[in-house]
Amino acid sequence: MKVVLGTPLNAVPRPWLYFHVPAVMVNALEVKRDPRSALGFEGELWIDSGGYQILKKGLTVDVDKIAEIYRRVDAQLYFSLDVPPSPSDPLEVAEKKFEKSYKNWERLRRALGDIVVPVLHVYREEGLFLKYLRKYSDAPALAIGGAVPYVLTTRGVPRGSRELALRLISIARREFKGPIHVLGMGSPSVTPILHAMGIQSTDSATWRLKAAYGKVILPGGGERHVTSRAVSFGKAKPKDGELEELYRFLMETGFPALDGFYERIRTSFEYRALVNAWVVVKSWSQTPRAPAFRKLYLQVAAARR
Repeated sequence: MKVVLGTPLNAVPRPWLYFHVPAVMVNALEVKRDPRSALGFEGELWIDSGGYQILKKGLTVDVDKIAEIYRRVDAQLYFSLDVPPSPSDPLEVAEKKFEKSYKNWERLRRALGDIVVPVLHVYREEGLFLKYLRKYSDAPALAIGGAVPYVLTTRGVPRGSRELALRLISIARREFKGPIHVLGMGSPSVTPILHAMGIQSTDSATWRLKAAYGKVILPGGGERHVTSRAVSFGKAKPKDGELEELYRFLMETGFPALDGFYERIRTSFEYRALVNAWVVVKSWSQTPRAPAFRKLYLQVAAARR
């Protein structure tokens, strides 16, 4: 399974300078110059339209502006400009957003061709999801967005949201013939489930954020705070044997910078970020650590046998 690393253009560290990264994804709203040159990256480049950021920041970005950006960036994949519905949106509001996302894809497809991938959003009304899944049936690939609040059960999502989101993704995998990418679901708790469902790819930008908060990501999911500074949330410290388990995973999977591991994860943001990036990219074949995700993984794996 391909786990794509999301990154700001001016970010450090740059994991792809230390080891192979399957693909890197950047935000179209940040593209003021050649992203490959800015990143020092020659591999597979994906461009996200920034639909989620546009929503959160209350921005207005014309689809023609996105088309202009896409024309001047040499990338392997471009996501259509989407309008994400909130889990709390009434049905009529959500449907308008679904329709706007669809029309944006039609315009970008006419302008740029089949390199533009449509984004279909998870939403509590299954019928609306299925209606637009059928509209995208002739797309060469499909992205599924909006799953994060449902799978991570954030405030405002309905009871049973995790199972709902995974059911919709499973339906999409069964009915859509091309590759499917699930946006923002690159947590090691979730990637094994997506892999078991037959999903081709997902992405994560949390590898840097967790490191900045003093945390390392464990194979199979979960995060542990390893620095000495005080934190206001996510205070879980490593339990007995967890850092040793992380070290063994890195060693067994070929992580190229193990010297001084225990000291460097405590003192160096950049080193923690490299470790986190490696874990995110490499641990999709691990059984999820958390009981709830492990149960879902085993259910999905058993259903596909």
